[in-house]
Amino acid sequence: MAKKTPPKPVKVERKGGSEVGARNGARSRKPGAGPGARRSEPRAAPVLLAGGNPQIAKADGDAPVQAYIAAMPGWKRDVGRRLDALIVRTLPDARKAVKWNSPFYGLGGRGWFLTFHVFTRYVKVTFFRGSSLRPLPPVASKDPEARSLHIHEGDWGGQLDEDVLAGWVRQAAAIPGWDPGEKAARKRAPEKRVAGAKGARAGVEEPGDWRRETLSRIRRLIEQADPEAVEEVKWRKPSNSMAGVPVWSHSGIICTGETYKDKVKLTFAKGAALDDPAGLFNSSLEGNTRRAIDIRQGDKVDERAFKALIRAAVGLNTSS
Repeated sequence: MAKKTPPKPVKVERKGGSEVGARNGARSRKPGAGPGARRSEPRAAPVLLAGGNPQIAKADGDAPVQAYIAAMPGWKRDVGRRLDALIVRTLPDARKAVKWNSPFYGLGGRGWFLTFHVFTRYVKVTFFRGSSLRPLPPVASKDPEARSLHIHEGDWGGQLDEDVLAGWVRQAAAIPGWDPGEKAARKRAPEKRVAGAKGARAGVEEPGDWRRETLSRIRRLIEQADPEAVEEVKWRKPSNSMAGVPVWSHSGIICTGETYKDKVKLTFAKGAALDDPAGLFNSSLEGNTRRAIDIRQGDKVDERAFKALIRAAVGLNTSS
């Protein structure tokens, strides 16, 4: 007699504590197909905002900046790569971040000096302290301290001078940059009137000669013209022996007072928009925003005209 083949055992899986045979329709799952398994989905491309500007989450470091550049549309992507490479080549220690959907570049502890942003017809490169750069970046800003460069298609390798751009980067990094918390801190801090701002004045180590006397006289005229003006000390750097520069403000900067070997320079932040019937402005006449008065040893300032200029600058600040 032929031997009977024993029946194969039925494979079972446990479900809810009971055994259910494979014959009842239970199928074995593929590895990784369990209830808790995650499906790998393609990562969505960044959203392009108005003008084609990539929307990238706020973050520090190189990675978010590279994500922004990779998402820049068309020819602008190459501009972004070249800008990033030029900045890193010029300043290997530059730190990076993406804020407000724009790459930011700065140096540790010195604030941000540059950002760029995509617009429909160009890439806008903004230097936060651009008004201090030479030659001046060509495009003025609502902020009197900032200046910009617009890079259009074909500019790179054409009319754009990389040496000038690298020079601006070096200059911008050498002066205190923009700190987003600076404005908020200034709003929280109680304002000091010029009449009682001895602490601010004491911080300015003015030269002990005719330049000191000139600054003292200018300070008195500003106080007479606008008792509400605030004096602060900013931009302490080696070139001014870390003494800083006196800055007078009222709803925005009125003017600054810098001392040089042969002159005292009073720079009005919005001087180009002011009427100057007495012709006090004699420097920085080529820009679209600032104007300056250079006072040399022995020069006399028309006090009445100067005070009228201060009042006009305050009026412009408070009306805008």
